[in-house]
Amino acid sequence: MEFGLYNEATTKFYEAEELFKKMDCTACLANVYNQIGKLYYKTKSLSPALQRHKSALHLYEEVQDIQGMARSKGLIGSMYEKLGDYTQALVYQNDAIELIRSSGDSTDLSILFENVGSIYEDLEKYDSAERYFQLAYALNIAMRNKLNMPGNINNLGDTRRKTNRAGESLSYYEEAIRISQELGNNYLERSATVDLGKAYAALGDFEKAYEQLAKARKLSETIFSEEAARQLATQEFHYEIKEKQREIAHLEGIHLFETRIRWLLLMLILTLLGLGWGLISRHRLKMRATQNTLRKQEELLEINERLIQTEKENINLLEARMAAEVGAQQKALSAQTLHVIEKNEILKEIQSKLKVALEQDPKEQRKKIRNLMKQIDANLGQDSDWESFKHTFENVHQDFLKNLNTRNPSLTTGDVKLACLMKMNLSSREIAATLGISMESLRISRYRLRKRLQLSEGRDLQHYLRCL
Repeated sequence: MEFGLYNEATTKFYEAEELFKKMDCTACLANVYNQIGKLYYKTKSLSPALQRHKSALHLYEEVQDIQGMARSKGLIGSMYEKLGDYTQALVYQNDAIELIRSSGDSTDLSILFENVGSIYEDLEKYDSAERYFQLAYALNIAMRNKLNMPGNINNLGDTRRKTNRAGESLSYYEEAIRISQELGNNYLERSATVDLGKAYAALGDFEKAYEQLAKARKLSETIFSEEAARQLATQEFHYEIKEKQREIAHLEGIHLFETRIRWLLLMLILTLLGLGWGLISRHRLKMRATQNTLRKQEELLEINERLIQTEKENINLLEARMAAEVGAQQKALSAQTLHVIEKNEILKEIQSKLKVALEQDPKEQRKKIRNLMKQIDANLGQDSDWESFKHTFENVHQDFLKNLNTRNPSLTTGDVKLACLMKMNLSSREIAATLGISMESLRISRYRLRKRLQLSEGRDLQHYLRCL
């Protein structure tokens, strides 16, 4: 990642992630997530970087690693700062500072102060920014952390320049340039030189400003040349390593292949010798055994053929018997249905005659006839042979009632009867006569059955029951 080989870095980080998952090393895995987050940041993918740092924080919280939690919160705060969410950025950076202070290890504290100062600088709250930059500077002096000094001092110069104290900022920028030169860090030197030029421009000394910007441009060219040379050298070195790895793998493959060939040849020779000895010693026995086997196989084939023929005859007889039984059941079912229809028709005829007699007979006779009509009405729609009909129906249309009950266990007996009669493909008039209801009542019963089966409007009830 430091060499800018991001593809290779990505591969290795993900390999490390899988290994640490297998090792069940939570802290190790959290560190890898933070490294992957930094890699995303370098490739300008801020949101994925933020998610990785949050995953790392969650793992550090599981193992109560204070330093890891502080480091992760600092990185999360930096991502929120880059995304422009300064409120969240300050929350996470301040949380990180509190964690570092509670741990007693101030190694990373100056960096967190710098981060908070940068956020306040972005918010143009320069007094707060300068205060945190001063805190970072004091820590760097106390811990003799020279690597962080150029950026820290440069930030102190920025707060003065941006608050109309450009004259005070000059010494800070010059000090940052001096330390950067001692460290050999061209990046920090260029940044301080650019800011020094801006300070001279703010003071109206444009000649010196131009001079500093020219130096910054030369530093940029130097950085670019060194970076290009470093990238080229890294790529060449990486390529050479890969070539050597491929060559080693190729030689190892050849060696492994040759070893396997030798063992294979040895095993083949031994196997051939053993087979030859076995063939010679058992040749005569095999000839006699083969003749006996052939004779037995012929006998078995004859027996199998006779068994197959017998099985075919049994299957044909079974199919014929089943067909006859189904035909008989269908005839019985039809006869029962016709019986119900004829019975109901007779009852209706009796009912009609009684209605006529009811209008002509005396009062007492009308009372008796009316009771008789109520009795007929109560029994007109009831089929005393329903269980017999149901048993015969199930034999003809197997699993229909079971499947119907599975669709809706709360169906009434009337619903089930209507479904059975529709399954038999009877006409509406025949169904109404069988159930002893009017055509309008039949239409309502069908509508109720359709609702209970939860059929959509475009679906045909008759077709649904036939296919069930």
